[in-house]
Amino acid sequence: EFLRTAGSAEFIFPHYAREDIEIADVTIRAGDLVLMNYGLANFDERAFRTPDELDITRSPNPHLAFAYGGWHCSGAPLAKMQLTTTFTALLAALPTLRLAKPLEDMDRTPGYMSSLAELLVTW
Repeated sequence: EFLRTAGSAEFIFPHYAREDIEIADVTIRAGDLVLMNYGLANFDERAFRTPDELDITRSPNPHLAFAYGGWHCSGAPLAKMQLTTTFTALLAALPTLRLAKPLEDMDRTPGYMSSLAELLVTW
């Protein structure tokens, strides 16, 4: 869930249209640059109920933080195991762990795809 909500410009890949195509009443002409942000799929309301909320109990959680298909990160199983172990141990050691202030009030880094500059917690 943390990976799903950690917006990243690394998900933006340039493509060029091979032929004219119309999508949602917009015509993309052959040769036009198309920037697709695959990270936005992690906020699709058709795949995630309340996609803008961080829900560590979200299940299923078909996020694309490790890509998909032939591009799926080969290190993803190890990373998932490490994160699961880390957060399980953290929450067991600090069962009253909670945000110190609302997430929307925390500082963010500047830029197109900002991320949290702080994550203030208390227990």
